[in-house]
Amino acid sequence: MEFNMSMVVPASPAELWKTLLDVPSISSCIPGCENVEEIERLATYKATVKQKIGPFKVEVPADIVVEAITEPSNVRIRATGRDKFTGTRLTAILDVNVTPEGSDSTLAVDAKVDIQGRLATMGLGVIKRRVDQNFEEFEIKLKGLVGAA
Repeated sequence: MEFNMSMVVPASPAELWKTLLDVPSISSCIPGCENVEEIERLATYKATVKQKIGPFKVEVPADIVVEAITEPSNVRIRATGRDKFTGTRLTAILDVNVTPEGSDSTLAVDAKVDIQGRLATMGLGVIKRRVDQNFEEFEIKLKGLVGAA
């Protein structure tokens, strides 16, 4: 599955980039993201993502790898994990881009997600609704975070 999302953020590209690289702060904007652990700065991380999707509650311990970074405009991240209760395996590749938009910035996220296991039986519609809800919540929290800075 592929998802493409973008938003205008009231911050300069440099300010937004600094916020994106502040892993504890940015992870607080991600719905269901907990227990973030930095293994190696701007390289490897661990986190747990908890979500309710349809009738399933999933808790995915994830290994996160920064595959590429071009400061101050692009980062590619790969996250992999498995929910022990449903057996669902997830792999997500996120391309995050920051571009100027007047005095603000556009944040664009292109995500490729592979879901295998019981959660995959929910179908694209249910999963897409959850992704859209999460992105809306992320946008609100991120705009609040950069507004408070």
